[in-house]
Amino acid sequence: MKPVLAPLALILAATAAQAQTMTERLDPDQAVLAAADCLHDWTMKPFDQLASDCVDIAFSDNLYLRELFAWVVFARVTELIPDSDGPGMNDTGQAPLWMSWATDPETFDPAPQDGKNTLAAFNFDAREPRNQMRPSTEEKDFARMTLSEEEPTHISTEDPDGANEEVNRNQIAYDYLIANGLTTKAGVATFFETHDTVEMPVGSIELKASWLQVTDGSPAPEGALTFPFQGGTYWWRGLHIMMKMRPLDHSSPYDIFYSEDPSWFWSTFEFNNNPGTQHVRDALITQRAPLDPALIERLLTDMKSEGFGFENLAPNGTQIRFTVDGRGEPVILGHTNMEDFAGKWNTAQPYNWVAFEASCHGCHATASYRPNPEFKRNPAIKNPCKDDWEKAPVFFPFSVPVGKLHPGYNMQDACSEVAYLGQGFMPLDFMWPIAFQTK
Repeated sequence: MKPVLAPLALILAATAAQAQTMTERLDPDQAVLAAADCLHDWTMKPFDQLASDCVDIAFSDNLYLRELFAWVVFARVTELIPDSDGPGMNDTGQAPLWMSWATDPETFDPAPQDGKNTLAAFNFDAREPRNQMRPSTEEKDFARMTLSEEEPTHISTEDPDGANEEVNRNQIAYDYLIANGLTTKAGVATFFETHDTVEMPVGSIELKASWLQVTDGSPAPEGALTFPFQGGTYWWRGLHIMMKMRPLDHSSPYDIFYSEDPSWFWSTFEFNNNPGTQHVRDALITQRAPLDPALIERLLTDMKSEGFGFENLAPNGTQIRFTVDGRGEPVILGHTNMEDFAGKWNTAQPYNWVAFEASCHGCHATASYRPNPEFKRNPAIKNPCKDDWEKAPVFFPFSVPVGKLHPGYNMQDACSEVAYLGQGFMPLDFMWPIAFQTK
């Protein structure tokens, strides 16, 4: 196996002169050393150790180091595994590791019994890619969040344009959600009787993949990776990545809503030849620093996945906080399909966009829950939209803020009432699936 450190050192040395975003905490020589610690045995480290060893480069203000870490995580989650039950991606007999991880429908029980999750425990050891599409709610289709216990959240998982989004999580994230009962509404209510915030473990990884069905009129583009799910073949348009790097140091749970001190690392990979992708990357994304192709090839080679087609995707950028420097300009990051609702002016024509109001960190930061045990125990309250809205336990309405948040940040909910982030909402640690998927 060829070492990664030597080409990394050469790349950093060559780019240091023109890079204006070099970290204040690490000079280029120190950056090489930090990357060396991260990259030592990086292909085999457990994800919690990878996060701990790589936190300095993941949270560096050096965008090249951040992009390097984005590729490290991408290469790890796309480790190739056998597809024993099917032809695999592009008829190779293989598929990426993340396709063997738990999806939302395999984590959140759609019909809990007495408030408890009755799903069988997910078997991560099988390392077998699924052959059935298991879509999650798309953000743009998140119609409403009902508040009554008699009528669970209703959300559509069918997309008329043949596109689907799947959320996957690694075992670290899955085990925490299951152990803490955060996969049902009743479990969430019980959790917040003794906790003031969700705190996902270091090494947790949540992914969201975008797929588009292949048809005669809509074939897969050249260079795309395809997979034959039951019911049709889809091509892979990209992957959102969020990885918990360290606990957020907070004296109050509300700090999570507003702090510029990072705890999660974000990147979103997109198929390079998606219409308009390069325009969005060049003109609208705020923090992006493409790596030398030779370094990308070396990383994929170390994972034995070079030449498979993963090099036809790339990060649109990275994000670690609300703003570029912790003080001013909002960070813009998103995927032109998964966040097409944030593009202006025609959401279906990213090559014409003049603005892209998407922020992974900003959007997920508002994932929160306002508990109220008294409401839960009061059978007289049947419809919180009419009876007693202020006492209802409720998730904060989905929204897409960019830039820093403040306690007065608000959004209208399904009851046409305005919910204020600073009025009793408790953080879900950036985990929208808890709000979207619990029943």
